[in-house]
Amino acid sequence: MKIKVDNIEFVSFSDGVCNIYTENDTGENINKYENLGFNNRILGFTRFFQADANKMAVDKVIRIPKLDDIDTYDHVSIGGVEYDIKLIQDMYNTNPQSRDLTLQLR
Repeated sequence: MKIKVDNIEFVSFSDGVCNIYTENDTGENINKYENLGFNNRILGFTRFFQADANKMAVDKVIRIPKLDDIDTYDHVSIGGVEYDIKLIQDMYNTNPQSRDLTLQLR
């Protein structure tokens, strides 16, 4: 008998690598994660209009593995381009569990 698993998306995080870092009080970068794989996501209508209603520009959405010590004060670097993290959404319907990061250019 085949076991049915509803709505589980398997994610490979193979679209590229990113670095996640934070800044201390003196403005010095402190790396949290280096060469972390990510998966590009599509900016949906709901996220686009919610950002527009809050006067926020959304430049990129990526999916990373679920890591606990990432917050909206951190920054992401992808291919030399730096982004601020504006929104973090935990995704529980993926294998492995992951997080979506909504990014805005710095």
